[in-house]
Amino acid sequence: MATLATLIANQEARVAAEQARFDACLTEQRSLLEEATGDTLDETAQARYDTLNTDKRSATEALDAAKAKLTELRKDAEDDERLQRAAEGREPAAQRQAPGVVTREERTYNPGNRFERSFFGDMYGAENGDYAARERLSTHRREADVEGATNGFAKRAGTTGGFAGLVPPQYLIDEAALVARAGRPTANIVRHLPLPDNGMSLIIPKGSTGVTEAIQATENSSVSNTDEVWANVTVPVVTIAGQQDVSRQSLERAVGIDSLIYTDLAAAYNVTLDLQVLSGTGSSGQMLGILQTSGINQATAFGAAATVATFYSKQAGQINAVETSRFMAPDVIIMHPRRWNWLISQTDSSNRPLVVPVLGGPNNAVGVSEAPIDTPSSSAVGYIQGLPVVTDANIPTAVGTASEDQVIVARWEDLLLWENGDGAPFQLRFEQTLGNQLTVKLVAYNYAAFTAARFPTAVGVVGGNASAGGNGLVAPTF
Repeated sequence: MATLATLIANQEARVAAEQARFDACLTEQRSLLEEATGDTLDETAQARYDTLNTDKRSATEALDAAKAKLTELRKDAEDDERLQRAAEGREPAAQRQAPGVVTREERTYNPGNRFERSFFGDMYGAENGDYAARERLSTHRREADVEGATNGFAKRAGTTGGFAGLVPPQYLIDEAALVARAGRPTANIVRHLPLPDNGMSLIIPKGSTGVTEAIQATENSSVSNTDEVWANVTVPVVTIAGQQDVSRQSLERAVGIDSLIYTDLAAAYNVTLDLQVLSGTGSSGQMLGILQTSGINQATAFGAAATVATFYSKQAGQINAVETSRFMAPDVIIMHPRRWNWLISQTDSSNRPLVVPVLGGPNNAVGVSEAPIDTPSSSAVGYIQGLPVVTDANIPTAVGTASEDQVIVARWEDLLLWENGDGAPFQLRFEQTLGNQLTVKLVAYNYAAFTAARFPTAVGVVGGNASAGGNGLVAPTF
């Protein structure tokens, strides 16, 4: 006949077996790392290492279940013993009525064992598969529930002043202020396409000579016949990546450090991508950006500091250039924030602003400082000459003979950007590379490709024309 004692003994054996299985996996993983000749494992060792990780997870789950069952059996045994003592009159009345209290064992977390185990250390360990830490946390919660109910902890009150230095400062990790970055406004408004799974270049056929149609001179005479000529636009797939070395102490003893670093790496990725879309050189592994693409329309140099009138005229000229060479109208204007803010600062001879809010009921205004509803990007700040204006602080500001910024007039559907996945960079974590220094390497990367060369005449640029003197779109003074 089975008894609680035999059930407990069998369950203890199961716990020991699963613990031994977990320890064996961990020992073999350490051996694989010690036997590695370089900074990384070879293919066979890595496969075995991954298999051991799977086995460890399985052992941890089985161990948690076995320990939970063992706890239940021990509780059943305690209850059975208490009932036996009460039935035989061996238990004092006061003890029979009182709830369970930890009376014979010290608390799991107390000053006497702080060097052996810590509450916050166990919290970290529990998140990383330490089954012993999970068990201690579970025990601590039961202790707190029992002793809190027995000793009236929940009913006691105090103020922070009564605890003096025992109240630690609270770091608001969710409000951490990362480095300010310009984001990716231009990359957000171009046409997005999924990056193919394979290959490091994309080929787009592009016609250079098209067929012709003409009036047939007479019946039965030859009709127009021109052979098409095609070329290829090659678009490189680039890798944008960044890394940060972090001490293991920072990861294990601080809160949320890896999350903050990955967030900052993603923000840096976005800026780099945007700069590539705008100004990539097409060499040294870079994209070929909008402003470096051969064949885009370029306004003539200002020859003097820009005024609202000359700027308005130059911009209208580039709208015309796109529409008469691409034969389709542009639908967005991209400029540096300093150029837009210069525009909204301009006034007429009566000191009335030339760029006014829509709600002001503009009459004969140069521009309107609220974005139209159908703008292609939520980052649009207004519109000029019927086109939405997007500001991007990544627009170059040191172009031409006098450090000008540039304004881009474009048909955004003709600017193609491929990104891997949803555009968010992948996150990697390497612990072997600098393991002898307790350094962990955090890496974020992604693949992307961009081209404006499919229809370069869909772009017109104002400012930065280095072929003539003058200072055009230099930094404005407010």
